[in-house]
Amino acid sequence: MRSIFGRRRRYVRKKSRSMRIEGHVTSICIEMVFWRILDHIAEEQNTKLSQFVSDLYNEALIKMGDVTNLSSVLRVSCINYLNHQQILTPENAMSSLRHLQPASAGA
Repeated sequence: MRSIFGRRRRYVRKKSRSMRIEGHVTSICIEMVFWRILDHIAEEQNTKLSQFVSDLYNEALIKMGDVTNLSSVLRVSCINYLNHQQILTPENAMSSLRHLQPASAGA
């Protein structure tokens, strides 16, 4: 059976980042591939990653009334972004990630 990750195993490694959301320091742990996408979107919108994540949190809070799993909100936001960009298909989902350049590759 062919590996679905190929040489991109690093994308599924989790990484924690701490950021301030609504005045509270929060630690968020998601896979590197999602951090890479979030970095790209924040850069595309000319905003800091922490501000972008805070905006996503506030939007989810307004729509759902409560955010019990911010990591899931961030993952779904990334998938929605990729769907909107029309690059999320079984054939090209992983290869399309190559063009996404994070704001800070070492973060």
